[in-house]
Amino acid sequence: MKTGKALETGLRRLEKALVFVAVGMLWVMVFWGTAHTTARYLFHSPIRGTGEASQLLMAGVALLCLGYVQSVKGHISIDILVRRFPPRVKAIIGLVGLLLTIVVFALIVWQSTLRTIQILEEGRMLFNFPTIPAWPFWFLVPVGASLLCLESIIQVAHILPEIGKGREKVTKEGRTA
Repeated sequence: MKTGKALETGLRRLEKALVFVAVGMLWVMVFWGTAHTTARYLFHSPIRGTGEASQLLMAGVALLCLGYVQSVKGHISIDILVRRFPPRVKAIIGLVGLLLTIVVFALIVWQSTLRTIQILEEGRMLFNFPTIPAWPFWFLVPVGASLLCLESIIQVAHILPEIGKGREKVTKEGRTA
């Protein structure tokens, strides 16, 4: 059990570190956008590649935060119907949702990794910045999706005992049998 807790703690630290990286990317976007707008309106000379850079940085901001948002259960959930169910049924529905998340994002990890390797092998560079390789930005997809998968697996491990609790039968004296 100590190993599982250590892995969970390590994953949480990695997720928080990547959130800081994402915040840094967001600040770069803010300053770059401000510089672009200032140069465009004051000097009539916009900064080339601002659109491409913003798209790449925004992808990093979104993808690097996936695992952290999953860990704090910050993704959108609509529980208008589910909240009326007993705890065991809620746990089963949560388990099914997590398993679907794991399957979908495992496929995303697999395919995006293949695509990133292909882009690396082709030696593809960014369009507006021909000295910068494109693969590190594509690599953000499998990294973010992997963290979401790992976090979902941890949550499955936490939900399984909740489902098992519903199977115990209670005797007339209030004890479990």
